[in-house]
Parts: sequence; C-alpha cells; structure tokens
Amino acid sequence: MVKKSPAAQGRKRDVRVRLPDDQHGEAVAEAARQDVSLSRYVRTLLREHCLTGRAPDEVASALTSLSRQLSAIGNNLNQIAYVLNAGNHAPVSQVLRDIQAANSETRALLRNLRP
Repeated sequence: MVKKSPAAQGRKRDVRVRLPDDQHGEAVAEAARQDVSLSRYVRTLLREHCLTGRAPDEVASALTSLSRQLSAIGNNLNQIAYVLNAGNHAPVSQVLRDIQAANSETRALLRNLRP
C-alpha cells in the first residue's frame, strides 16, 4: 500500500484529464520550471480560474499591466523626491495627477479581475 504524504491526505478526489502528447509535454515542462509537481501545477491553474473567473493568461496580463503602473508611480514619486531634495519647490501637481490616474486604472483592473 502506498502511503500518502501529509499534504495529500486532505485530498480525497481524483480527477483524470487526457491530453495530447504535446500539451502534456508543455504542462510537464512548465511544472518543472515552477519546481512543482504536475498535479500541483494543474490544481493551481484550476484554482486561479475558479477564483477569478478568468483564464490564467488574462490574470497574468492584468498583473503585468498593474506592475507597470506601480513602477510608473514609483518613478513619479522619485521625481518628486528629487525635486524637493534639490531645494526646488516646483509644482508637482501634474505628477500627482498622473499618480491619481494610475491609481484609478489600477482600481479598474482589480474590479475586472474579480468574478
């Protein structure tokens, strides 16, 4: 008898999926890249889709966009700090408007990610 690992003991259902050889190879390779078992990789994809109601590539795309926007906000904050630390008190209202616009876009992205 094969003894289940402690992590597997709570899982009681077995789901089988048939894949063409090329898709199976891609899934195995991606699971290896992520350093997880194929079973865990598939469970993660399924959970992500169930939680967001979207395909994983849509979520990844939205998160990439969000990351770009956060990076832009960081750059804007650095610009403000640089100007203020140099003793210049130039108006920073445009930078603040840019930050508010990025924040609005971020909130819209998050609303779209929720099912």
